[in-house]
Parts: sequence; C-alpha cells; structure tokens
Amino acid sequence: MEYLLKSILCSFTFLVVYKLLLEREKMFVFNRFYLLLSLIGSFLIPLITIQLAEKKYSYSVEDRHVLTAYYTEVFQSHQLTPSLDSGFEWNWEIGYGLVTFLLLIRFTKSLVTILSVKKNTVVKQDLMNLVLLDRNVLPYSFMNYIFVNKEAYYAHTIEPEIWQHELTHIQQRHSLDILCIELIQVFWWFNPCVYFYQKSIKMNHEFLADEAVLLAYPEVKNYQRLLLSKVSQRVSFTSAFNYAITKKRLLMMTRMTSRFRTVVMQLSVLPVLAIAIALFSSAEYAEAQTAPATIRQDPDNATKTQHPASKDGVSDELLKEYQSIIDRSWVKGKNGYEIRHFSETDRSRMKVIFDQMSQQQRDSQKIIVRYVPPLKRQSPTQKELDLWKNPKMSGIWIDGKRVSNEVLNNYKPEDFSIASVSKLEKNAINYGKHYYQVDLMTNKDYEKYLKDTQKEPHYMLYASDGDWTRKVNK
Repeated sequence: MEYLLKSILCSFTFLVVYKLLLEREKMFVFNRFYLLLSLIGSFLIPLITIQLAEKKYSYSVEDRHVLTAYYTEVFQSHQLTPSLDSGFEWNWEIGYGLVTFLLLIRFTKSLVTILSVKKNTVVKQDLMNLVLLDRNVLPYSFMNYIFVNKEAYYAHTIEPEIWQHELTHIQQRHSLDILCIELIQVFWWFNPCVYFYQKSIKMNHEFLADEAVLLAYPEVKNYQRLLLSKVSQRVSFTSAFNYAITKKRLLMMTRMTSRFRTVVMQLSVLPVLAIAIALFSSAEYAEAQTAPATIRQDPDNATKTQHPASKDGVSDELLKEYQSIIDRSWVKGKNGYEIRHFSETDRSRMKVIFDQMSQQQRDSQKIIVRYVPPLKRQSPTQKELDLWKNPKMSGIWIDGKRVSNEVLNNYKPEDFSIASVSKLEKNAINYGKHYYQVDLMTNKDYEKYLKDTQKEPHYMLYASDGDWTRKVNK
C-alpha cells in the first residue's frame, strides 16, 4: 500500500507541474514525451532505494554461523502475529483483480470493435487506409486507418485541412500513446491522476495536429472557422474533433512562446524530477540500522567446548551410515542444501558419529556438525536506541516478544546484553511497514540463556560449502 500511495502522489506532482508550467506553452513535442515519461516514472521512482551513510561490515564464517543459530533459538522461535491489515489487503486484492478484469474485457472489446474494418469498404493508399462508413460521422483516425463517411468521401466534401489533421495523427503515431494510457488505466484505475493524464495527452495530440495543419495551410482564421463549424462524435481510442477542447485549440493557435521561455520551462523539469526522487523514493540508513555489530561469539568458549577430532576416525560402516542419513534427509537445491525430512534420532546420530571422526573424515563430509558458542555480551549504544524508536523504520522485539517502539523510552543501553538488527525483504515488510527488525535481549534473559547453553550446548548442521541448514542440539 505504501508503494501505491507514493506512485499516486508522484503522478499527481508531475501532473500539477504540467498543468501549471507546461500545458499552455507551445512546445508540444516536449510535452508529449513529458506526459508519457512522467507517468512511467511514477511507477519507477517509488521503487528506487537510496542508501545513505552506507557502511559495509564483514563477517567471518563463525559470525554468520552464530548469528543464524541465535535467530533460530531465540528470535525466530516464536510465531509472529499476523499484520492487522492483512484482511484489508486480501479484500483489496480481490476487488482490484475483479475491477481490472472487467476493464481489461472492455478495453479488448473496444479495440476489437474499432479494428473490425473488414465489414466496411477499405481504400488502401500510400500513407493510410481509408475505412468508408455508412453512418454520418466526422473523420477520425486510429493507427494507420482514417474512418470517414462514405457519402462525404465520394462527394469530395471533406476539407483538405481535415485530411491533414488526421494524417498527422497517423504519421506521429498518436494512437500508440492512446493505447498506452488506456492500458495503464486498466491496471491503475484507482489512481485519479490517470484520467487527467489521458485528457492531457489527447489534448496535446490535437495541438500537434493543428500545428501541422497550419504549416501546410497558414491561414489561421480560415482553419479556426472550419473547426467551429464541426461537431464531433466521441469514439474510444480516437482523437476526434470535440467542442469541449475547441476553445483551447483556438487559443493555442495564436499563442507565441519565445525560445528562451521554452528552454527555461524545459529545464524546470529537472529540479522537479530531483524533488520527486527525494520525496517518493526509499532511503536506507545502512550504518545506523543494518550492522549487527552487537552480536559476538566467545572464541575461548568455542575452543573449549568443540569436540576434538579423533586420531583413528570411525569405521567405513559408520561413514556409510552418516552418508545415508544425508542422502535421505537433504537435497541439493538452488540455494544450497535443503532438508526434506529430519528426525531427532537422525540428528543425534549424526552428531555422535561426527564427534568420533578424524579431521580428514570430517573435511570430506558434505554436511558437518559444529558447536555454536554462546553469544558474547555487548550492549547497544544510546544513538542506536534513539534510531530504533522510529516505528516507520524499525520493528522491536524484546526477549522474543513484539513490543511498541515507544517501550524503548523505558530502557537504557546497559539494560540489554544483546542487540541484533536484520533488514526485512520487501515481501516480508509488515507490522506498520517497517524496514528493519530489531531484536533485543535483556540482562535477565541473557543470564538465563547462558545457563541453558551451559546445560545443553548447541550445535549447527550446515553444508561444508557454506550453505546453511539447521541446528542440532546435543
């Protein structure tokens, strides 16, 4: 929902700039591309992520190893409560899909109807195809077809200015713009700005066609009188003459824009683009948010508790048993080894056999067992706590429980023994749409954690090539 809101506001910003600065200026080609590109930009700009104060952190295999074990044991063991707006999002998806489907049917039906020219007489010419209609309509064009009344065509009563007007629409491929905006409207129908974009694009097409007519037939007053004498019939996807826009067209024919003013107006788009990117893109505060620098292991404890490799190793039968557990429990996937099914018995048996292996036997295994030492105590800083109080950026868990960001006002940095920050993927952003998950462990919970790890040391089963699998206990 945040992306949709940003894209709508972005399109509104570009549209306001067009209405205030560009629409009344005689720079129709520039305006044509501005309208199309700004609409596309409204989709893309909210997807831009600007990384601020970036600071990269490097981690050893053990660091990643301990961090994974820690999340598995403490922070990700509890079931996260579903987002409060999940029901609304589900209803929105159903409603959006239904409306979009109906609009797509209407779009397809209109397109098929207007292109069903075989039942009419078609006169092929070099630059266009004339479709002769029995009904009394004024000429209009779509793609490389000009639709005209059959009787008026054979009577040669269609003015040359009208032919030139519709031919310009064909030569400049205005129908592609119309198809583009109509298709965008099918999928972005909830954005009111799209409808104003549609009107502005069609109006600009008329300005372009009028400009071409006046280059060929410079008598402005004659052409204006001709327009006033015409009445249009609205046909989907076409740029027909219309009373609603005739007044603007007449005024634009006599309007003058100096070269200097044109350049200034065009250059004014650049700061607008920069402002739109600044307002509607996403910013990541990497240094303040993403570094789990407070997660540390105790290397001395790791050395003491890791079961040393035996000198003689295990028998071939035990090696085959170890491999058979791997073969039936793991599968090599795109993202590394994945567990298919794994019992407590298999887990314990693999550790027993691995503990008895020689170092050479251990090095040859695809899946190995490693001791996970307790995390070393290190409190966050006051600056980090202050940053984490922002609910738009961070979600807070204390001792494995989801809490409000305001709760941090009741704590000091020294109240916590462990702090960890993890960036959420786009499809996992929830709980108020924050971008980072902050997991904190209080001193009391940390002491309990240390006692538990002393009673029951933790081990990790993981692939020897670095692709992680899952934890195994002693």
